[in-house]
Amino acid sequence: MRKIYFIGIISILFGSSCELINPSEDIPAYLYVTPFSFTAEPAKHGSASANITEAWLTVNGDFLGVYTLPALIPVLASGEANVRLEAGIHDNGIRSTPNVYPYYEAFILDMELAPNKTDTISPSTTYRDAVQFAFIEDFENGSTIFTRQLEGENGFTLTNDVIFEGAQSGMIKVTKDDPLVEIATVEAYPALADNSPLVYLEVNYKSEVSVVWGVIGFTTLAGEQIKIIEPGFRARDNWNKIYFDLSLLVLEGNAVAHQIVLQANLSGSDQEEATIYLDNIKLVHF
Repeated sequence: MRKIYFIGIISILFGSSCELINPSEDIPAYLYVTPFSFTAEPAKHGSASANITEAWLTVNGDFLGVYTLPALIPVLASGEANVRLEAGIHDNGIRSTPNVYPYYEAFILDMELAPNKTDTISPSTTYRDAVQFAFIEDFENGSTIFTRQLEGENGFTLTNDVIFEGAQSGMIKVTKDDPLVEIATVEAYPALADNSPLVYLEVNYKSEVSVVWGVIGFTTLAGEQIKIIEPGFRARDNWNKIYFDLSLLVLEGNAVAHQIVLQANLSGSDQEEATIYLDNIKLVHF
């Protein structure tokens, strides 16, 4: 009996040690998430152009990570699940600064998850109801709000030769003879950060030269202005959309209103001239 009892103990210990060495693993469910679709109300939101690159995934209240789309995502959950997908963008066009775009609605879905089963999710989004647009410049009205010429002679012109969508886009030329062009909105926009510190500028662009953007802040003192130029984009052959985070620029200096300014500079380049095409410029806040 003692021998049998001893063998039984050895068997139990051996079995337990095997489980410690090779523990059983939970089998995940899988979510295949396609790229976001985006819709907009033209009269309210302007263009439906978007550049959503990632999904931020939360399941049953647990944040599971950021995924470049499309993505096949393992999820260690089963049964009824609340799935939340938030639209991710690259702040200032930089891959190393992914962020949830705060003005897009989250996509929320209740679904049944099962181990080793793959479910396809095709998320959709639009602008949140609380979003405000200080301006939407789509260059379709025969004029432009960017008429304050700070540097250079070449300002905005409208063109129908190279367009992103619609009938026209905005165009700026810089040349060897006029290498530095700096232009701002004629109007200064107040109260951009009164409800939230978040302020973004959306831009569709195609350009033969780098362009930097920023703000001109007007303080309560008459005539005093603070210009801060920081984020920008590089030359690009094909149309692209970028989201500039202007939040810190707007908060700096305690200004009560802001103009949006852009600057292009051909100095130091071997190019004789360069052309910049812009469309669907939106100043967005809460």
